[in-house]
Amino acid sequence: YGADTLRLWMYSVKQPGDSKNFDEKTVKETEGKIITLLYNVLSFYDLYRDTGLENNNIPNSNNVLDQWILAKLNELVASMTNSLVGYKLLEPVREMREFIGDLSTWYLRRSRDRLKDGDVDAKQTLYYVLKTMAKLMAPFAPFTAEDIWQKLRLESETLSVHLTQWPVAEIVGEVVLSEMVKVRDVCTEGNALRKK
Repeated sequence: YGADTLRLWMYSVKQPGDSKNFDEKTVKETEGKIITLLYNVLSFYDLYRDTGLENNNIPNSNNVLDQWILAKLNELVASMTNSLVGYKLLEPVREMREFIGDLSTWYLRRSRDRLKDGDVDAKQTLYYVLKTMAKLMAPFAPFTAEDIWQKLRLESETLSVHLTQWPVAEIVGEVVLSEMVKVRDVCTEGNALRKK
């Protein structure tokens, strides 16, 4: 199902009317930067999974990383919803790609120890984010979204991600988003100085 998913994804990555080349190199690049990255996050979650903690409640964590990724997710839901209502396909796909990068390279890397140690807030937050991502990806990568949904679905939930309700954005935590931008800038500068 991977090639079919990538075809749909890649057709959405460019503006309507732009030429859409489909070649093996681009497929591999797209798969590595987006689909594989998301599956790596899912695999890590699965390593330390505790099904007893899984529910459909919006996590209410005091941890700043959890608050940040939930704010980013709400920002993504709001932006994607507005774009799709306006029949724009390019923006949502690019925003999902950026979000998956943030989820993997910033949130998960800094939450690994918490997940390994059984932190309830971290596990519930990552579970919620992955399930919401499955819903958001469904129109663009239907087979990948369905696969993720089947792996995370609760017994009481609908059989397919394509039968679920579209996510509704909560209030976006603007303060935590702007503060995390500053933190990431400091980290980037620190890494540059260390390399120098």
